[in-house]
Amino acid sequence: MPLDRSTPPKWTAIVVRVLLVLFAATMAYDVGRAILTGGENAEGSDGVRSLVCVPSPSVLDVKENFLQNPQNRKAVAESSGVDGPYPVENGVDFAYPPPQLCKDDSGFATQSLYQTSRFATPLVLLVALFLLDRLIRVARRDSGFDEVVVRRLRFLGVFLMAGTVAASLYTTAVETGLAVSMVAGTVREVGWMALYGWAFPWPSLIAGLGLVVMSKVVRVGAHMREELEGTV
Repeated sequence: MPLDRSTPPKWTAIVVRVLLVLFAATMAYDVGRAILTGGENAEGSDGVRSLVCVPSPSVLDVKENFLQNPQNRKAVAESSGVDGPYPVENGVDFAYPPPQLCKDDSGFATQSLYQTSRFATPLVLLVALFLLDRLIRVARRDSGFDEVVVRRLRFLGVFLMAGTVAASLYTTAVETGLAVSMVAGTVREVGWMALYGWAFPWPSLIAGLGLVVMSKVVRVGAHMREELEGTV
C-alpha cells in the first residue's frame, strides 16, 4: 500500500494551529485582564492589589547596604518596618524567594512598562507560531522544496533569534529601571547589574539557528528539484 505523504504535514499543521489558538487565547485573556483591572494580581487583608514585582539588586549593588552599616539597618527597620539588606522607597516590600522588590502600583506608566515587559517574549513566540503555521501551509502546497519555503524558513529562524533577544533585552531594561526606582539608596553600576541579570534566551537562539541551517538544506533540495525538472 503506498504511503500517504500528506499525513505527517497535515497532523503537524493541526498541532501547530491548536497551539497557536490556545496561546493567542491565553495571551489575549491575560492582556485584557491587565488592561481592565489596572494590573490587579494579588488579594490579601489589604484588599486587591496591583503588585509590580521585579528582581531586587544584590546587597553589594546598593551603596547604603546594611552590611556596611549594621546600625543603619536597625534604625531603618524600626522607623519604616522594612527588614531588608538596604533601604527602599515607601510602599516597597521585599518578597522571598527569590529576592524581589514588590510595590502596589496601578499607575498607567508603571503598569505599561511592567506589563509590556511581561508580554514581550510571549508576543514574539506568538508571532513565531503564526509564521510557522503559514510556513507549513506553503510547504504542504509546494511539496516542501521550493524557494518560497526556503525564504520563509530562513526568515522564521532569524525572527526567532532576533526577536527573543530583543524582547529579553527590553524585559531586563524595564525590570532594572523599576528596581532602581524602588531603591531608596544609590545603585552602583546599573549597566553591569542589568547585564548580570539578563536571562539570555539560549533555547530560542539555538532553535532559530537550527531553522536557518535547515533553510540551507532545503535550498539544496530545491535546486536539485529544479535541475531534475529541467533535465526531464
